[in-house]
Amino acid sequence: MKNVEEIHSKTGVWRVPIHGMPPLSGWAVQYVSGMENPDIKEGFWLSHWRVNSTRDSATFNFEPGLHMCYTEQSEAIAVSNALREHAEIETKVVKV
Repeated sequence: MKNVEEIHSKTGVWRVPIHGMPPLSGWAVQYVSGMENPDIKEGFWLSHWRVNSTRDSATFNFEPGLHMCYTEQSEAIAVSNALREHAEIETKVVKV
């Protein structure tokens, strides 16, 4: 893992379950290897991806549960490629 800095925002990232929503479908990014954090395990799912306004960095997170997917395969592939190219983090794109 290179060029990656662990950050903790004072505002945090929050999630609220919305009951009655249909299950996620589309393309998800699944972690394979490269993180130096032992809490992130192979098979975890990308749950947060946000590119900043100047497009020179992104924040991201992986979690055990599936909470996020892309409707277009090309979007998931772009995120997976960015993680590999800029952070040496290996992922795979999975149809859900």
